[in-house]
Amino acid sequence: MDIKNLTQEIAIRQNFDKIVTYWNMLPDPDPILRKIGKDITVYRELLTDPHLFSAVQQRKAGVLSLNWELRQQNSSQNEFDLINEFLNTLNLENLIDQLLNTPLFGFTVFEIVWGKQGNFLIPNRIDEKPQEWFFFDQFNNLNIKKNSNSIKLDGEIVNPLKFILVQHKPTYQNPYGERVLSRCFWPVTFKRGGLKFWITFTEKYGNPFLIGKLPRGSAQQEIDNLLTSLENMIQDAVAVIPDDSSIDIKEAQRSSSVEVFRELMNFQNNEISKAILTQTLTTEVQDTGTYAASKTMSDMLANVQLADKKLVERALNKIIDLIYQVNFNSTDKPRFILYEEEDVDKLLAERDQLLVNTGIKFTKDYYIRNYNLLPEDFELVNTQNPQSNFADKTNAKVFQDNLSQSSIDEIANQLPDKLLQLQIESTLKPVLTLIQNGETYETIMEELSKTYPAMSTNQLEDLLSKLLFISEITGRNSAS
Repeated sequence: MDIKNLTQEIAIRQNFDKIVTYWNMLPDPDPILRKIGKDITVYRELLTDPHLFSAVQQRKAGVLSLNWELRQQNSSQNEFDLINEFLNTLNLENLIDQLLNTPLFGFTVFEIVWGKQGNFLIPNRIDEKPQEWFFFDQFNNLNIKKNSNSIKLDGEIVNPLKFILVQHKPTYQNPYGERVLSRCFWPVTFKRGGLKFWITFTEKYGNPFLIGKLPRGSAQQEIDNLLTSLENMIQDAVAVIPDDSSIDIKEAQRSSSVEVFRELMNFQNNEISKAILTQTLTTEVQDTGTYAASKTMSDMLANVQLADKKLVERALNKIIDLIYQVNFNSTDKPRFILYEEEDVDKLLAERDQLLVNTGIKFTKDYYIRNYNLLPEDFELVNTQNPQSNFADKTNAKVFQDNLSQSSIDEIANQLPDKLLQLQIESTLKPVLTLIQNGETYETIMEELSKTYPAMSTNQLEDLLSKLLFISEITGRNSAS
C-alpha cells in the first residue's frame, strides 16, 4: 500500500484554475451576483422589502427569545467568573442579532477590539464588519482587501486573534457560504416591478373615464380648453364648460385584472417566506389549511431556528476560546449555551417521585440535566420517614406494588384467618345492619354518618400496621 501521499491534498483549484494564481482572490461563485455584476451590498437593499424584513425578524426571534447560560464544565472558578463577567458586560442581544445575519449573507466577519482588564486582555468591543471588505484567497483563507483602487486587487490574511469568521454551510468550492438572501433576489425584484405596474394600473383604471363632447367642427382651442377642464375635474371634481358641450362618466370594469397583480404579489411573498423560513403558513394567512399542516410547518421552522441556535453557540464559544488562547494555558473551558425556559415536565416529575418512593436516589447531575437547575439552586436531602410510611396509604400502595407475589403470599398465610375475619365483622357489623334495614339510599347515608363515629376500628388499624411493618421488612430483605 502506497501511503506516501495520504497526508497531501491533490485535488486543488490551483491545478485547474490558473487565473486564481494571478488575482489571489477567489471569485464569489454566487450566480446572482455574477450575472448582475454587483457585490453583496445588493442583498442589503433587499431588506427594505417589508415582507422580507418581517420573515427575517421572525426567524431571528426564535433564537433571540432564548435564555443564555455559561456552563462551568471543568474550568476553574476564577476563569469561569472572568468569562461570565465578560459576557454580562456585552450587549449580547445585539451581538446575537448580528450573528444571525450569517445565514442571510453566507458569512459574517467580526473584529475584536481588545482591552486590559487587570492582568488579562478581554474584548472591549466586538463589531460586525461589511462583507465586501473581505474575500477568500485560493487557499480559502479570509483576507481583508487593500489597494482597492489598483487594477490587481490584493489583500492580507486576517489575524485570527483579531477577526472572527462565521460561515453558513461553507464548502471547499464556496467558502463564501450559502446565502439565503440569494434565493430572495428575484422574488423581491419581480415584486417591486409588479407593484410599479399595479400602481400604474390602479391610477389608470381606478378613476372613472371622463368623455367630453363638443359639436362637430369645433375649433382646436375649444377642444384644448375642454380637455384642460376634464384634467382639472379629475383632481377637483369641478369644471366649467360651454352650454353646448357635455361630459359623460364611464366607470372602469377591470376587477379581474386587479386580481392578477394581487396573485403575483402573493406568489412572490410566498417564495420569500419559503426561502427564509422554509414554510409560508406563519407569514401568509390562508383561507384553507389543517392542523397537521400548521404543526408540520411549525416543526420545520423550529428546526431552522435550532440550526441558527447552534451557529450562535459555536461563534460565542469561539470567542471564549480566543480569550483562553490569549490569557490562559488551561484546556478546560466553560461553554456558552442557549436554552428555552420551559415549565417542569409534569409527567417526568411524577415518574421521578414514584421512583424516589421505591428507594431510588437520583444524582445532582440528573436534576441539572432534566430540570434545568443550577448546582447551587438545590441540595439532595433524605426525605424518607419510616414512621410516616405506616400511615401514608399512598406509600403503602407503592410499596405493596413493588413486593414480590411470593412475599405477599407468605405474609398472608401467617395471619390467623379467624382473627382477621372477626376483626372485619366486628368493624363492619353496624354498616351491614344499616344496609339491611334501610329503606332508601338517602336514609342509609344519613344513618351511616351518625353511626360512623361510634365504629371501633382501633384493633383493625393496629393489625394492618403490623402487617405493613412485616411487609416492609420482608421487602427490604428481598431487595438486598
